[in-house]
Amino acid sequence: MGRISEFVCPSCNMSWEARLGHGMGHAALGSVLEEFPPDIQQKILADTEGEQYPAFEFNYCPAVCWQCQKVVAVPVIYLHQAGQTYTAACPDCGNSIAVQTEDGEILCPHCGKENLTVEEIGRWD
Repeated sequence: MGRISEFVCPSCNMSWEARLGHGMGHAALGSVLEEFPPDIQQKILADTEGEQYPAFEFNYCPAVCWQCQKVVAVPVIYLHQAGQTYTAACPDCGNSIAVQTEDGEILCPHCGKENLTVEEIGRWD
C-alpha cells in the first residue's frame, strides 16, 4: 500500500501532495511498464529479456522539478538481475529530474529558502 505525503515549505507556505510507494497493481512487470514512456519501456524489456519472472523493485518516489517549481512523484524501477535503475521524467513538463532521498533534505523548489517538512497524510492503493 502506498502513502500520500504532504511537502510544506515553512518559509513560503507552498505545499505539494505526492502519492509515493506502490500499490497492489504494481506487482507485475506488465502493469509497471505502463507507468513509463515507450523509450524506457523498451529499455526495461531489453534488460529483462529471457527472465521468466523478472525481479524488480518499483516505487513512486519524490522528486523536485526546478522547471515547474514543485515536488512531484515519479515512477522508479530497479531491475535486480541487470542492476539498472530507470526513472521517468517530470509528469507535468517532461523535464529530466533527480529523485530525492526521503531521508534527505529537500530545498523548497518555489522559494529556495528552506527545506521542506514532510508529513504522511494518507494511504492509497
